[in-house]
Amino acid sequence: LVQAFHGTSGPETPARARARVCLASRGAEVAVGMGLSLGQSLFLYAAFMALAIFGVYYFVSTAPPLPLSHCADIVTPMDVVRGRLVREPQKSILNLWNCLREYKKDNWWHTTAGIWGIYVIFKIFGPFGAGTSMVLSVLIGALYDEWAEPNTKYSLLAHLMGVSGEVCGGAGGWIMSYFIGRQILLHYASEKMAKLKEEMDKFQGSLFRYMLFLRISPLFPNWFVNYSTALIGMPFSYFFLASLLAIQPAATMSIAMGGMLRDVGEEGLDLVKMSKRGGMMAVTMGLLSLPLIPADDWAKGIQRIKIRFGMSKEKKG
Repeated sequence: LVQAFHGTSGPETPARARARVCLASRGAEVAVGMGLSLGQSLFLYAAFMALAIFGVYYFVSTAPPLPLSHCADIVTPMDVVRGRLVREPQKSILNLWNCLREYKKDNWWHTTAGIWGIYVIFKIFGPFGAGTSMVLSVLIGALYDEWAEPNTKYSLLAHLMGVSGEVCGGAGGWIMSYFIGRQILLHYASEKMAKLKEEMDKFQGSLFRYMLFLRISPLFPNWFVNYSTALIGMPFSYFFLASLLAIQPAATMSIAMGGMLRDVGEEGLDLVKMSKRGGMMAVTMGLLSLPLIPADDWAKGIQRIKIRFGMSKEKKG
């Protein structure tokens, strides 16, 4: 522990050496101006987490009490950390919906600020809230019907909450990692950092395209993308814009799913209505996914269509 605190954490592995070269080659030394050791970085990470936990505790303890008759078996933030929200998503969402639906009637601002704040915190401390984003988005879709689009009844307020929570939480993780994350990732995720460098080389210097690829690719966990891209010279503006674009289809799907669950719970199962809304949301998701297609793939796809219909000849050689 003493060695780690003072920056000497044992012999350097080959993967860790490659990751260190990756950071240096991308000019990432600007991100480590604080010169923190592994022990100091871990201490600050734990301190920030403790501060977040204290903030949640203070918010909950000063908020109006929950209606006990509807909230006896809801998941707590610690249940989320233990994975209950991911293991039992259906039961967790239904219990939370029944509880917060009643609570929200008289405490709209507390409900909204609490859900959004929890969303952001779990995104910032990603490894401890992995897998919760979709569940929380579904819950938001089930709870909020304000600013609804007339045809699909899709809540634009729920969309704003889900997207802003995802992007702001990811940005918070990026900023935190920029200042204190380098030694932590080099020590605990050196192989992933080396893989990140290998994938980057395939994009021939197009950082924004690479950032967009990372956001829609399953190669790396979402929390790792938030943390690692701060250390490879990725501009924050690229990170923010790519995150904002890439989250749109997933947010639309999960929030629409939540809206359907709300309708089923309040009005019963209407298959015709559900199929109509599902079709319209599928079209919307398809349109939102179009900007995520790289320009080179667009050009290749158009060229294949032209060849298919005889509008162009296939190039040989």
